[in-house]
Amino acid sequence: MIFFGGAYAVKGEIDHAGNPPITKYRKWSSKEDVSMVAYVPIPYADLNDVSDNQFVMTPDNEKFDLLSIDTKLMQLAEIFLLYTTLNNSTSRPDIVIWDQSMSGVMASNDEPPEMINMVGNEIMGQKITYQDAVIAFSHPYQDDLKIPSVRSVEVYDSILKELMKGKKVNIADFAKENNLEKQIVFNKIKKYLLTQHSDTDPIAIREGDVLTVEPKWRNSWYNSVTMFQNFCNRLFNKKDSSVLIYKRYSDDGTYDEHWISPTDLKYLISIGLRAVVELAWENQVMLVGIVKDSASTHLSQKYLGTMRFVKAPGYQFDDVLLPWSDRLFLQALPEKNLEFKAPWSTIEFDSVFMTLHVQRNIVNNEPEITGVQGNILNKERLFFRSLAQFYLKRSGKKFNMGHVIFVDRLILPHVESNLNHIDVKSKELGTVKPFFFQNNSAENDVQEVMMYILKILTRNLFPEVIGYPDPLHKADWGAKSMNKKVANMIKSSGKFLKIRPLAKTLRQERGSRR
Repeated sequence: MIFFGGAYAVKGEIDHAGNPPITKYRKWSSKEDVSMVAYVPIPYADLNDVSDNQFVMTPDNEKFDLLSIDTKLMQLAEIFLLYTTLNNSTSRPDIVIWDQSMSGVMASNDEPPEMINMVGNEIMGQKITYQDAVIAFSHPYQDDLKIPSVRSVEVYDSILKELMKGKKVNIADFAKENNLEKQIVFNKIKKYLLTQHSDTDPIAIREGDVLTVEPKWRNSWYNSVTMFQNFCNRLFNKKDSSVLIYKRYSDDGTYDEHWISPTDLKYLISIGLRAVVELAWENQVMLVGIVKDSASTHLSQKYLGTMRFVKAPGYQFDDVLLPWSDRLFLQALPEKNLEFKAPWSTIEFDSVFMTLHVQRNIVNNEPEITGVQGNILNKERLFFRSLAQFYLKRSGKKFNMGHVIFVDRLILPHVESNLNHIDVKSKELGTVKPFFFQNNSAENDVQEVMMYILKILTRNLFPEVIGYPDPLHKADWGAKSMNKKVANMIKSSGKFLKIRPLAKTLRQERGSRR
């Protein structure tokens, strides 16, 4: 299998001296290229069979995951491009717009440490441990926003943050301060922080009720980010596809080589995105994601439904017929209300509501607050989501409009640390405390600045993407141009297969000679 992974960006400046402001772009340098082409000499769908045990059948879903590995490489390239852009002190931007949902990418790539194949094995000379994965997934850390949150399901993350600062944590005092049962807190700590995995030490040392961090893990996060950076640099900058193979050790000390799996790439993506978030906070960079989501009901069903269930002020409304999707519902509003003018947006809501929702309990048939698969939630107080429309032109009763798009942005602690939150209590989840704005009269200066910048960048010059920011369209052009060049390279590799006719089936060979 021959596959391509890469990312493309454009850089520009907004000159506010003009009226309207003028946007200038500069061409992306070839030195800033983040892409790679890899050739795997055997069918990728069979790699798992070849690597582990040829006589043990591989589940179809695992083969499907392997066949989609190119999309994960593409996403990893985008994350690496974000990281290198924010980590460059000489040309660091003030705002970054990404054609992805940051909250969605973080949620979809978080895997339990025991599911990551490279855990317990060595990659580029560095052994990846279970403890490294636990520490990495506890990030990002932010004191003003109280991230990670203190809730019963993932309470060990907030304790781990304090331990990694070199502080001591008293389990009994911590449970009392946060209205949690001591036994619940202890059970979570025991599973993730006190249990020894493989031949490595546990993360925490316990003396009575007092926890301290095992010194060997103090640099774990730094080492994980360095591993992510080195891996991506070799893959995308040096075009070295050999990093896709790592060593898997046996109990007797021997090892064999294995291809990297989709869960491994998810782990690298998770590390990279968390590092990007912390870099953005450190350097006060606004991170904005633009999503063309046409089917979700995060606002209408999950957010509004949950807020009404917990009796949030201003959210007591009667049952209504729910729309097919948020986008279709909001695109119908300008037809009913002639006062709508672009740009307009909904209020922002915490991205935890992508997963937090009301669901009927199958045992007692009563509605209850739950997450995905019971207790899986997006991290709260990390990202805000909203829906916005940037093109709406009326001519009498007729009008033209662009699509309503999702806007996904990082919460900025240096200006937003005193936001209102609401307590959403659940027996299984504990107390979730997402930020919220009650209605359109609530002050939200950051959203107004973001909408102003996006309006400047959405000039509606291209009819195929009316109501969509120009920089993303230009980046898409660049990526497609890059892809055309790579496509010819991949196509030419077919000559290698032609000199090996047995690599094709008889039907394929017969068809190619017609």
